[in-house]
Formats: sequence, structure tokens, C-alpha cells
Amino acid sequence: MDQFYVPTEIQLGRGALASLGALAARYGTRAMLVCGAGFARRSGLLERALDSLQHAGVAATVFDEVRGEANLGTVEAGIEAARRMGVEAVIGLGGGSAIDTAKAVAGAAPLPGSIWEYHGGRAIEAAGLPFIAVPTTSGTGAEVTKNAVLIDPRNDVKYSIRDDRWFARVALLDPETTLSMSPEVTAGTGSDALCQAIESYTSIGANAVTDALAYRAIEVIGANLTTAYSRPDDLAAREAMMVGSLMAGMAMASARLGGVHGMAHPLGSHYDIPHGVVCGLLLPYTMAYNLEYAATKYARIAAALGGDTRGMDEEKAAGAAVDAVRDLLRRVNIPEHLSAYGVKEEAFDGIIEESLPSGSLKHNPRPLGAEDVRRILEAAL
Repeated sequence: MDQFYVPTEIQLGRGALASLGALAARYGTRAMLVCGAGFARRSGLLERALDSLQHAGVAATVFDEVRGEANLGTVEAGIEAARRMGVEAVIGLGGGSAIDTAKAVAGAAPLPGSIWEYHGGRAIEAAGLPFIAVPTTSGTGAEVTKNAVLIDPRNDVKYSIRDDRWFARVALLDPETTLSMSPEVTAGTGSDALCQAIESYTSIGANAVTDALAYRAIEVIGANLTTAYSRPDDLAAREAMMVGSLMAGMAMASARLGGVHGMAHPLGSHYDIPHGVVCGLLLPYTMAYNLEYAATKYARIAAALGGDTRGMDEEKAAGAAVDAVRDLLRRVNIPEHLSAYGVKEEAFDGIIEESLPSGSLKHNPRPLGAEDVRRILEAAL
């Protein structure tokens, strides 16, 4: 049977951040707000969030230790702080790393043991603390997924912890919070959202509901990414990107992803490539490799991205989708080759070894073994 499950309440609208305090007060009077070390303060978003919480009678502890990708050491420190302070809810304010860190802190704080054990495979025994996600980027979809993607800093290996009880209680989406994003961050997070929409749409786990969400996400992101990149203060484009990212996240929560994300995690963690950038870089090469296995859906993607496919046979229209994606990513200056980040062919064996166990790789429309992954990496090098 097909399944679609996203139990998160979604609050979406301009100025929605002002309602954070009232939403958090549902779960108690002591909250931890997890965010990055600099951006949340510099942008004024942290102050606005804290004001809302204070006015609602919620005492907030700020944990602003998130730097770069979410990692187990930071999560463990957050868990220790949450337990020590007896917080009743956790709020994640920021991009995917802040939200995944908050998600893991909330999910594991009431549990015995450490986050390292759960990352190593220990089963989640019980529900976590209530968790509210407030994304300030439009790309990861982490506000509506049940997994936290975390790096083990001891070996730079990145895996997810996932559990149905780790969905956010509320996703609070305010497009005004994304106006401070730089063009580079807009490009990277937008590329991630596009990749998630396309991979969800063509996943072997896709169903009618995820297809509807993913296809619309492709349309919206394709029509608005370059505008958000070139005109950062265009609030309509920012709002559209936030909606597109949300729909892609809802789709991938049930459909899962594909080969790009299976390869992106080890490449990103070992070469310090921003996640959205490496996803955008790999996407056209992976799509080209998948063509004969996903031609029908790729042909539809070409149309979703604004291509005129009338009169084309399916194979040609599918190829047009790859070209359209490549052109869109060029327009927002996503690099086209892994060599730009110091990746060398002799590293492929290790990247392949880390990629193969990924659930994302297993949901790719074309079965991907070691040699298949190698061919994609060679093309992208």
C-alpha cells in the first residue's frame, strides 16, 4: 500500500514569526531556541523570536552553537543543556542544520543514553519533546520531515536518525525571514529544494499524493529561483520559494529521495561542499544517467520547468528536462564540476562505499550499484 504521512501543523504567511510565542505556549513555559552562532542575531530574527516568546510568557534559553553542518557533538551539548534546564519544548530557528540539530535535541533529550548511540543504530524508545521548526531558508524541507541528518565528527560520516515521532509539531513559515539570505545561500538552498522535488517525483517510493506535491514544487521553484537569486528583496519570489521547498519536503518525507542525495552526503562532509550546492552540481549528471528509467516523468518535468515539449517524443522531452535543469542551475551559478572542490578520482572508492548503504540511493529510479555511482562521479568530476 502507498502511504503519505506528514503530521505537522503548517502555519504559513508573511509576518507569521510574530505568532511563535503563542504556538510555543501550547507546550509549556520553558523552551530552548536552537540557532546558528551569528546569522540569527545579525539579521534580527533571534530578537524578534525572543520578543514573541517573552510576550507569550515563555522563558527561552538560547542555544546558538550550530556551526556548519549539524553534528553529533553539538546535538549532545544541546541535549545536556535541555535536560539541565528542564525545557518543555525545543524551537529550531534557521536553515537545515539548525532545524536538524533542534529536531535531534528535542527527540533525544527525554531518552536514556546519548545521541551517539542512536546515530549508531540504537532504537528510539519513546517520544521526544515537542518541537517547532522555523525555517529561515527555502531549501531543506527539514521542517516537515522526520529525520535529522547528522555528521559524526570523529570520521566525517553523515547519516540520518529517523522516527515518526520526530516530526515537528508545528512548522512556522514566514517568507520575510528569508529576505536576509545572500544570493549564494539562495542558490544553494534553492538547488537543494529543486533536487528534492525532482528526486521525490521520480523515486520508486513515489505515489499519487507525493507526485502532486513534487510536480507543483518543480513548477514553483523553476519559475522563482532565478528571481529570488537576482532580486533578493522580491518578497513574492521568496514566498513562492518557501512554498516550493515546503511541498518538496512533504513529498520526500513519504517518497524518499534518489541517487543525488546518496552521493551528496559523503561528498559534502569530506570536502566541505554546502549540501545544496553539491546536490545541484550532481543533479543533471544523475538525471542523465537515469533517463531511460524515468523518461515519462522527466518529460513531464521538462514541461513543469517551462519547456515547450509539443511535438517531441518522450525520449527527446526527457532529455530536455536535463538541459532545463542544467540551464537553471547555471543561471544561479552552481558549479558544474566536483574538481572545483578538490575532489579527485582516487577518492571515489571511499565515496562509493559510503554512498551505497544510503536509503536515498536505494530509491533511485535506476538501480545504482558501485559501478553506476562511479560513472556518475566520473561524469561530474
